[in-house]
Amino acid sequence: MLNKNPKNSPVWNDLLRVRHIYLKGRTMRVGNGKSTSFWHDKWCGLVSLADKFPELYQINVEQKCSVEEMKRKNWRPSFRRWLHEDLQNQYRRLLDIVFRYSLNSDKDYARWDWEKSGIFSVKSTYKHLCRHDYGLNFSRIWKAKLPLKIKIFMWLVIQNSILTKDNLGKRKWKGNKSCAFCSENESVQHLFFECSTTKYVWSLLAHSLGAVCRPNSLEQYWTWVQNILPQAPSMHTVSLAAVVWAIWRTRNNVCFNKKKMRSPTEIVCLICSFLAYWTGLFKEDLKEQVIQGAEVVKSTALFFHNQDMQARAHDDLQMVPFAG
Repeated sequence: MLNKNPKNSPVWNDLLRVRHIYLKGRTMRVGNGKSTSFWHDKWCGLVSLADKFPELYQINVEQKCSVEEMKRKNWRPSFRRWLHEDLQNQYRRLLDIVFRYSLNSDKDYARWDWEKSGIFSVKSTYKHLCRHDYGLNFSRIWKAKLPLKIKIFMWLVIQNSILTKDNLGKRKWKGNKSCAFCSENESVQHLFFECSTTKYVWSLLAHSLGAVCRPNSLEQYWTWVQNILPQAPSMHTVSLAAVVWAIWRTRNNVCFNKKKMRSPTEIVCLICSFLAYWTGLFKEDLKEQVIQGAEVVKSTALFFHNQDMQARAHDDLQMVPFAG
């Protein structure tokens, strides 16, 4: 019962659906060869013989035979047609591999390659399947004191998988590709770091934290924040999430709710609101520090906003025509 069948139990059919994953993680240690598939199991190398010699496997008439059965044939597979020169060379390489092996009276047993102990575990299987999602930046996200929704969003941002307009275009979307804050084309890199609006936001944050420069990419951010906040590594990912989430929320309001953003200061205030809200996940000694830091950033942003408004009002007065 190695094929899905309506007569099988649903559990067994589900197991058969992921059987190929199990076979990839399993290596057979051959004793008598009775429990090891000659073609399908990994028993004489890092991959199965079917994967190593796919053309020979396709024309072989004993695809389901065991190692023990093939040994009784003196390691001589049978084929449906004559082997041309290239297949003859592959066949000789196959024989060179299998002739090195001898069988004994011990039973075959399986060793799990994805676990040091050699014993199968769901955890090791999951870790192997998600191995490309592991790494320092991904670890920072999943361990950060953030709501799960925000962690998933940040994971998508790092994967360049959120639905920015350039990514929508890859899905045949025909809408306007312009950024919600400027006339440039929207992408993850542009929206969060290169847009004039978000550059202003990062500059305000940098000034508030005493930095002399702002980050220009996600990669640069980690070095930048380590230099200006080395004493608070637990806040590095949280701070980035607050900035990115506030920009994204504001962008969506502009795109979908037709809300006009009057100043980048609105984004900075939203960043501070998220930081204050998320302090419910922090330890008490850190909670007060974050709230105070958010207030400093907010006060700095409002100060520059008021200065900007006064300058604009002054310019407007200078432009009033003389009415004497």
